[in-house]
Amino acid sequence: MDLETIESIDPHAGDLMVRVSYSCLACEASYAHNAAFHDVAAVLNRSGSVSGLLQFGGTYFHCGEAMTFAKSSTRSVYAPMTTEDVDDGLLDVYLKTRVIQCRCGFRMELPA
Repeated sequence: MDLETIESIDPHAGDLMVRVSYSCLACEASYAHNAAFHDVAAVLNRSGSVSGLLQFGGTYFHCGEAMTFAKSSTRSVYAPMTTEDVDDGLLDVYLKTRVIQCRCGFRMELPA
């Protein structure tokens, strides 16, 4: 995402909000929406963000729209070092996740 502008909006009750405009580097379309000022500041101060993905508060945006939940799954975090049936005494560990997706097909797993 390429951030274009952050503008003030008319006075209102509640959290301080700003209008954020940005363009998607993948589809080259421009988008704009209101966001809480502290969420925008957190995004701007963050390093190592995923390319093409914005997070405001608890919502993830890709292609200019909020991503939606697809399904939940449980995955094993233990991968055996061999294909032989070996009883090594280790207990299986599973991680429950939530999958979110964008209309373009981009998917991401979050811990549940």
